[in-house]
Order: sequence, then structure tokens, then C-alpha cells
Amino acid sequence: MSEADNGTSNSAPNQQATLRDLRKRAERRHNVVQPLPPETPAMVQQLVQDLQVHQIELEMQNEELLVAQAEAEALRLQYEDLYEFAPVGYCTVAPDGVIEQLNLRASQLLGAPRQQIKGRRLGLFVAPQYRPAFTEFLEKMLQSRSRQVVSVQLQRESGLPIQVRLEGMPTPAGADSRAAVPPSCRLALTDITEQHQTRQALELSEKRFRTLFERNQDGMLLMRDNRFLDCNAAALRLLGLGTKADLVGRHGAAFSPEKQPNGQFSVLLADAYWEETIRKGYCRFEWCRLRSNGEVFWEDILLTALPDPAESAEPGSHLVHAAWRDITAEKQTTARIRESEERLSMALNGSETGVWVIDYATNLVHWDARCQQIFGRPYSATPTAFQVIQDAIHPTDLPAVARALQRSASEHVPFDLEHRIVWPDGTVRYVSAVGRVMPAPDGSAARFVGLMRDITQRQEAEAELEYKTQLLDHILASLPLILGRLAPDGTYLELTGKGLRRLDVQDNELVGHHVFGVFPSLTEPTRRLLAGEPVAFIDVAEHAGQPVYFQNYGFFDHQRQQAITFAIDVTEVEQSRAQLQHEKEFTQSLLNNTVDCVVALDQEMLITCWNARMVALTGVPEAAALGRPFTTVHPNLAVVPEVVAHIKRALAGEATDVPNWIGPSRTLVLDLNFVPLHNHDSVTGALIVGRDVTERNAMQAEATRLKLRQQQEVLSAIITTQEEERRRISESLHNGVGQLLYATRLTLDTLPPSEQLRTCQQLLSDAIRSTRAISFELTPSILEDFGLELALRELVKRIPPQVLTIDLNLSGLTTPLPRPLETTVYRSVQELLNNVMKHAQAHEVFVQVAREEELLHVSVEDDGVGVADTSAAAAGGGIGLAGIRTRVGLLGGTFTLQSRPGRGTSVTLTFPVAG
Repeated sequence: MSEADNGTSNSAPNQQATLRDLRKRAERRHNVVQPLPPETPAMVQQLVQDLQVHQIELEMQNEELLVAQAEAEALRLQYEDLYEFAPVGYCTVAPDGVIEQLNLRASQLLGAPRQQIKGRRLGLFVAPQYRPAFTEFLEKMLQSRSRQVVSVQLQRESGLPIQVRLEGMPTPAGADSRAAVPPSCRLALTDITEQHQTRQALELSEKRFRTLFERNQDGMLLMRDNRFLDCNAAALRLLGLGTKADLVGRHGAAFSPEKQPNGQFSVLLADAYWEETIRKGYCRFEWCRLRSNGEVFWEDILLTALPDPAESAEPGSHLVHAAWRDITAEKQTTARIRESEERLSMALNGSETGVWVIDYATNLVHWDARCQQIFGRPYSATPTAFQVIQDAIHPTDLPAVARALQRSASEHVPFDLEHRIVWPDGTVRYVSAVGRVMPAPDGSAARFVGLMRDITQRQEAEAELEYKTQLLDHILASLPLILGRLAPDGTYLELTGKGLRRLDVQDNELVGHHVFGVFPSLTEPTRRLLAGEPVAFIDVAEHAGQPVYFQNYGFFDHQRQQAITFAIDVTEVEQSRAQLQHEKEFTQSLLNNTVDCVVALDQEMLITCWNARMVALTGVPEAAALGRPFTTVHPNLAVVPEVVAHIKRALAGEATDVPNWIGPSRTLVLDLNFVPLHNHDSVTGALIVGRDVTERNAMQAEATRLKLRQQQEVLSAIITTQEEERRRISESLHNGVGQLLYATRLTLDTLPPSEQLRTCQQLLSDAIRSTRAISFELTPSILEDFGLELALRELVKRIPPQVLTIDLNLSGLTTPLPRPLETTVYRSVQELLNNVMKHAQAHEVFVQVAREEELLHVSVEDDGVGVADTSAAAAGGGIGLAGIRTRVGLLGGTFTLQSRPGRGTSVTLTFPVAG
């Protein structure tokens, strides 16, 4: 029985039970309905009741149908989502292959919109080579009505093919399954493009491996558990075997001597290599083996562990691929090369030559220890970059080396060059490099092989010799020298040098001539020279009416039997010496006749010049002073450190002077000038020039005193006039304005009292006090009557303490001072105190007036706000600080103003007091 029949039989009882349950619920709902009137017939009531119950049943059935409809719609939407957005393509295909329905993934795999795909044959999307398989797939599925699977390639409109797996089943048979219409098919499409490509790559790799294995010229073998499993023809040829059967199943050490050349047993060593291969995954070694005819040969073996794909492989068994390469010839060649290298090494060590090889493919340099030593580097077996060699070549020689290497590589000509290199520590060395390019089989440059030797000693010797030769040629061509070679009979073999031009003779013009006939004055010294005696003398000859001087030297070369002469033209030197002697005498005469003291010193402060004026001043003769230290030539000069300091400054290149210098004797006044003596750009000494200004200073002092006396007389007249004017104004204020004010006060006192009267009386009282104060300040009679000390004390008392606290200190004023000085001091203190009260905002002021011998000191210091610019304050107009400065200056005194903002102001006056 089918599942459909079972479902039908089971659904009938369920429907009956559902109807009974529905009936019961309807009756319960009917009980709450309003009953009919009692007089209604029972039949009608029964009929109405049945109708009502039936109505309720229908309403409830309708509700349940609506719920079932909503659930079915939700299930349909879920099914549609699963179908449409499944990661696998689904489609329904008619028996003739026409696509009836498909989901979104299927349309993506087919590469076209769904509307364009429906109604088209699926076979049209299948690649032509896969269509027979696809047709067979459909036929089997329809005939067997069972699940079928096939892989095909789809051609999409984009032109990009994909590989898909088709899995299909016929649709289930319905009620009309006996109809003649065949059922449709449901297909699932899965993209297997990546799996297909991977499988193809794997098959291709296996094919390539098998081809490589079989056709490789090296022996290729497969081994399991260190026994041969398979081999190629090359392996059989190496062993001299006919078939694989002769090798398969044998141990890895088969066809080997009992022991390897290193003394180990072949079987044990083969097992050890096997274990290493299993442990590391690979192992490479050289092996000595025997061919079937007993011939010994060497092979290079590479064992590589492989995963064992055999299902029958035992646990712990391993599959290994072995590659054999016959290296017998290489071994023999290596031995010969080793012997050759040993001989070459002996030759290179004997000649101290290094080997260097440039590999053009890698741009690396292989160089031996000797070559690295030549380049000043510690030995390293690792090849180095060619750039290291380039960086070591001297920058000046690098272009020539690069051109020679380029020419050798392009034209295949030998490289032979001597150039310089620079060691890492900066040392410059000379090397000789030779070599040539070794071409590759295609004719291109493969590598450069060269030799290198350090030729620094030879190059330095050659350079020294060449330098000396050039130096001698340059000396002969540039300096007034003559170089000559004489045969034993006195014949000139060579005579060159610029010194011949003084005699109007060209180089080698006198070769072949006898020295005795050309230069008769040289006869006697030349005979001694040819006799083997060295000579040195000055010869004087006359040319064009002028004396010519030559300093001559000579020796006899016994090895070559030649006399060598060397002459220097010293004519100009002799003339300069005579001129210098004349100038020296003139200079000495000039220095001895000057009124100034002149001393010249060298850098060691040794006296090189001492004129007659210094002799007269110090009593030290010139001969006794020259060459002695300046500070020891006379006792008075040892106690003048300020002069020594100026000398040192002059020796350092600085010109200085000391005006009005009074020496230790204090009887002489000098103006000293210290001048550095230069020779080119260096200071070679110092010149001291001292001029006696004693009489000049005395005259200037007398003129100054006369001028000061005149200024003081003028100042005294000015001050007297000012004081008289002040007295007149004071008397006018006191006797005129003061009396009027006092009379007005008396008149106001007679009037009836009132507030306005009291105000006027107060104002008059203030005016009277101000008039009296002004009168007192203009003419302090106490200054004339009692002197400066009492006048200053009275001046301080007149300033109220609440206005300003004044600390007055007076000393040494018991002796009367000159009237102009007392007046100036009083007026200065008065003006300074007024300035403090007006501008300083001070609380306390210190006033000090003290006489010390021939000086009078006046100091006024406050604790006020101070001033920032003292020069501007001192230069102010009026009778302020500028007037004080002028009066002080006329009296020969000094005015000093010191102040800092916030730290107060200090004014100091100093006056000279005549005895």
C-alpha cells in the first residue's frame, strides 16, 4: 500500500472525531444564546436549535479554514524562499528536455534571465561534446524512473563555460499515473568547476610525473621500506641490468661494495640515510655502487619522502622517490681539479697573488683569502656583491677600471690594469689586476676570472723616484740652478739648468767643451774635484759688465767615473744682502736719532731692537740688551705687569696703546703704543714705541687749572648775582606782598565773624605761610649767618615728617667752605629733596654730606619708584638735574645718578675742596 492510501484511511477517523468535537463546542456556544419564548412549539424550537447549532458549526469551520489558509500561505512562502534562494540550482524539465520551471541559482548557472530560459531546451546549454551523455542521462532517468547523476559542461551566453553536476529524478506519479503522458523530471544543478579543474590538474600532474619518471636520463626509482619498488630504464642502464625484475624487491644497498670508501658498511649506511629521509623528508648524499659487471661508479642520490597512496600499505611503511645521477666523471674531474688547485695555490701563495671571479648572472664576486687580504678585509667564505669591489676602488681610478672591465666583457680581450683601492680604514693601496671573461655556450659573458697582486711598495718606490726626478727637473727649470756632469778630463757631459740663462747659455750648449776653457775661474776647484775631493765654494764672474755670483758644490762619482757639479745663482742674494746691510744701517741711524723710545721683540719676548733713546733712558747698552728677555734687561721693567700684558696682546695680533703711562720711577710720563709685527699672515713679534709726554702733560694740566679757575670765577659771579636777585625777590615778597597780606588779615579780623570770613582768613593765613616759605627758600639767611651745616638741618626741619622721613648725616663741616661751594651744595640738596617729594613717591630719604681731606661728598638716596632711563632724567630741562650737573661741573666736581625701577634713586656729588 502506498503512503497516499495510508493517509486516506487514517484521515477518515480523524475527520469524524473533529466533527464530533466541533458539534460539542457549537452546543456549548448555543447554550449562551437567548432562548425562544415559552409559547413557541417544541418542533419549532427544536428546528431553530438545530439551525442555530449548524450556523455556529459553519462559523467555526470558516474560522479554522482561515487559520489553515494562513498557515498554508506561510509554508508556501518558506518553500518559495528555500527554492528560490537555495545555493543549488533547481529546475523542472519536460520529457523532451524543455525547461518548465527553475530557481534563481539555476538561471545564474545557465547565465541568462529566467524569462529567457523558460521554454528552451536544456540541451542547448550543454556543450556539444557533452550532449550525448546528457541525452543518455534523461533517457535512463525516464525509463528507470530512478535517480540519475551526470557531469556536463554548460555554455553560457557570456562565453565562460562551467562544469556542473546534474542530479535528477522523475516527478512522483499522481492519480492519473496510468495516463499515456510521461512524467516530467526534477533536476538539481551544482557548480563543480573548481573540483573539475583540480581533478584535471591532478591527472595532468600524474601524467607528467610518469613521463618524467620514465624518460628521465637520471635513474628514477620508487622505494618502500628501503627496498626497490619500481625504476626507469636509466636506472637499469646505470646498474647494467636487463629487466626491472633484477632490481625490484632488493635492499637499497644492493649492487654496492660491502663498505663505502669512508669505511662504513653499505647496508648500515643505507639504513641510516633512509631514517634521515623519513625524519627530514629528504636526504642527499654520494654513493659508491657496483655495476653488474663489477665496475665501480659514483652516483649522486637524492631521496625524497612521498605520501603512500596504496590502500594495502602497512601502517608505518613509507614511500620514497630516489634520483640517481652518475657523477663518476665529475669525481675524476674534481680530483684532477683538486690537484691542479693545489699546484695553483702554491704558485699563488709564492707570488702573493689573489684570485677573484665575477659571476655575471648573480653579480657576485668569489674571492680567496689572499684577495680579501689585499682589499684589507677579514676572510669570509661567503661571496660578496660586486658593488663592494666597486666601492673599494679609488674614485679617481673607478672610471678607467669600469671601462676596462666593460671592454673585456664585450670584446673578450684580456683585462690588465694597475689602479688604486681604498681599505675600510682609509688606507690607499696599489694593485695589479689581470684576467679575462669566460664566455657561456651562447657566446655571452658568463663570468670573469682574474688575478690580483698588491704592488703598493713597488708603486710607492716608482712614484718616489718619479717624484724626485720631476722635482729635480722642476727645480732646474724654475730655480737659478746649474747641474753638470764632467768626464775625468774635464769635458762637459751634461750642463742644464735655469741658472745658465744668467750667462746667456742654453741647456747642454757647452756639452763637449772643457770646463777649463769655458770657465777659467773654476780651474783650481775643478782639478780638486776631478781628483776625488768634494768641493764647495762661491765663484764670482763678470758678465755684461756686472758681477755674477754662484755657490758651487761638487763630488766625484767613482762608480761611473764622473764628476757631478751643482751651482746656485746667488747674485740676487748677494745684492740683497748688501742692500739689506745698507738699509739696516739707515734704519739703525733713524731709530737712534728719533725722540721716541723704540723696542722690538720676537715671539719669545726677546729683544731684537733697542734704540739710543732706550739706552739713555735705562742706561743699558744696545749690545747688552739684544737677545735678552724684555723683563730681565732692567730691574724697573720686571715690575710692570700691565706693560707685559699689552706686549702679549700685541704678539697675539692686537694693536694696543697705554696713554700717560707713569713708570716705576714716577718721574717720566710716556704714551706707549704696542704694534704687532707681521710677516705675511703670521705675527713674528711686537714693536713698542714710547713717547715722552711729561712736559706736554704738565702744560695741559696748567692750562686745565687756569681754565677751571676762570670757570669758577664766572660761576661765583653767576651764583652771587643769582643770590642777590633771590634776596631782592625775597625782600620784596616779605616787605611788600607779605605786609599787604598781613594788613589784609588784620582788616578781616575787625569784621563780624562769618563762615565766609573764616574761609578768607584761612586762605590769607596759607598765603602768608607760603610767602614766608618762598622768601626763606629764595634767601636762606641762615646759610650766610651760620654756615652750611645749620642751613641743611634747618632745610630738613622745614619738611614735615608725615610728608617725608629724612635721615641727615653731616660730617667734617666744621671748617667753613668757599661761598660758591656752600651755595651749590645747599641748592643741590634743596632741588634733590624737592624732586623726591614731587616725583619719587618715596617714604624715606637718606642725605649725607661729608668732607674727607680735599673732597666733599654729597649723597641723596630715596626708596621711591626710581626711573628707567637715567640719562634722560639727568638731561631734563629747568633748574633740575641738568642744572645741578652744570653747577657741579663748573666747580670741577662729578655727578652720578643711579636708579632702577621700583628700587629707588641715588644721586652722588663729589667736589674738590681747595686746601
